[in-house]
Amino acid sequence: MTDARFDASASTSPAYAYPRPPHVLSEGIGFRLVRLIWLTARFARRESVTIADYRHRFGVSVRSFYRDITVLRRAGMYIDSASTGSYRMVCFLAEADHA
Repeated sequence: MTDARFDASASTSPAYAYPRPPHVLSEGIGFRLVRLIWLTARFARRESVTIADYRHRFGVSVRSFYRDITVLRRAGMYIDSASTGSYRMVCFLAEADHA
């Protein structure tokens, strides 16, 4: 078992427009997976996602949002810009599996 600290304080770096929420404890692959799963769940429920909501929830940059959207598009989700700053999934392309 690895020795990990789960009580680390959130980053207060000025690079983020929003302060990090208390549930955001680290920035690793696990944090990115949580963001991707959250986006996938929202899109699967046919809900639109705004950049502002995403940034407020996770305290990350707009660039991180676009990176996560790119990962989901490469996985086969057809994600469209519903309006300025809002995205929604139009369909899932099963043949886009690049395994």
